[in-house]
Amino acid sequence: MGLLDIFRSPITLTSLATPVALSLESPNQTSSLAKVVFAEYFTGELGEVSRLSALQIPALKKARTLLISTIASLPLREYKDGVEVERPWLRNSSSGISPWHRAAGIVDDLLFYDWSLLAVERDKAGQIIDSVRVPFERWSTNSKGQISVDGRFVPANSVVLIPGSGDGGILAAGAATIKGARAVERAWVSRAQAPIPMVELHQLTDDEMEDEEIDELVESWNIARSSATGATGFTDKRIEVRTHGDKSGESHLEESRNAVVLDIARLTGVPASVLDGSQSEASLTYSTSEGNRNDFIDYSLQYLLAPIEARFSLDDVSGAGSVIRFDKTALVTREQAAVTSPLKD
Repeated sequence: MGLLDIFRSPITLTSLATPVALSLESPNQTSSLAKVVFAEYFTGELGEVSRLSALQIPALKKARTLLISTIASLPLREYKDGVEVERPWLRNSSSGISPWHRAAGIVDDLLFYDWSLLAVERDKAGQIIDSVRVPFERWSTNSKGQISVDGRFVPANSVVLIPGSGDGGILAAGAATIKGARAVERAWVSRAQAPIPMVELHQLTDDEMEDEEIDELVESWNIARSSATGATGFTDKRIEVRTHGDKSGESHLEESRNAVVLDIARLTGVPASVLDGSQSEASLTYSTSEGNRNDFIDYSLQYLLAPIEARFSLDDVSGAGSVIRFDKTALVTREQAAVTSPLKD
């Protein structure tokens, strides 16, 4: 049974394999995962920084959606001396998992953890004929660089380890931002569920008022306020109208939520304007939707495209003298001719 068969059926891998010699440090060799899951000074919900909690931040969810939907839709092609080499595994799979979902899984891993792993199947010549992404939580490495899947070591030629940019992924690099964003979201939801009362009918006398009398007073006041002459009201010596509804707290929350969007933009490399965030007036610069799109293509995507292309272009994946690149043709804007007359069927 090959490694890919694990993901085609629920059977657990039972073979023991040769160690994998790695010059790179995987996240499982260090304490970085512990730092990702638990904060240094907090416990409970505030201390947990996981992929699931991170995706509950709207700006981060949108950044991930944009990056994955764009990159996974780009076909991979192999070239040698400028000529495309036919590699069916790049555009198909017999695992039941499409190349789109395979690429989406790799991008997701690199974004959150800075590492990803592929299980591969090779022919007799050692060329890859199929591959599937191994879920991040199902593999690990030790200090010797040995890779294990579901707790058992796997052959070196049955996997392809893909390192990211080296920043540790946003769960590690952005742990403080994610915790802060979650706190801001909780504060905003709490304010929405328990808003400050706009008007208080405050009793000035010591007279005891029955509950029914209080309800009638509040109801009559609300009816009067909603009438055409509601701008003017009347109270006797028993009642004083006190207005609350201070907007300063809400304004602070709005500014905090916008600051979260800007920080998520910095963490993911996605332009803040694409994530619907706005800079402070002092730092505003003129931008267009086309300019933001170009920044997204030139900078945001390359942050994830380049590591994948670099790893796939090594000899154990693409073969000697070949490179594998994403076909970015679909990202190029094509100008359409203006319609000068009605079109006929």
